Amino acid sequence: MRDIAEKVSYLQGLSEGLNISEGSPQGKIISGILSVLEELSDTVINLQCEMDEFREYVESIDDDLFDLEESIYDDDEDLVELECQHCGEELVFDADILEDDDVIEVICPNCNEIVYVNDGSFDYDPAYIENDLDDQETDSTHSCCD
Repeated sequence: MRDIAEKVSYLQGLSEGLNISEGSPQGKIISGILSVLEELSDTVINLQCEMDEFREYVESIDDDLFDLEESIYDDDEDLVELECQHCGEELVFDADILEDDDVIEVICPNCNEIVYVNDGSFDYDPAYIENDLDDQETDSTHSCCD
């Protein structure tokens, strides 16, 4: 942008070197044009400086936003998602609740039903359930053969 200021200064020097007087009609026009060019040059330089500051500020905001997004999305790994069995509402809560010593109930905000209690009443052992299902299947096959 300094090139514009230099070019305007060069043109002003040329007009002085040509002895163009401001008293003649052509001299008034050339002098006025050079004056406007000088003002435009100063304005463009100021705008460029402000634009550079604005660009730095926006980049700073972008960096801060990126850091914030990372911290939010990193916390997602410590969340538990459940679906309410009564109304189907998706619930998300902190995983620390699972191992808290105090009894904590997670209540669905939609239907006010208890979705989870960390006292073990909602825990299950998959192996126990599979064995229980296998036992039921063998009982049902024996009853058909009798």
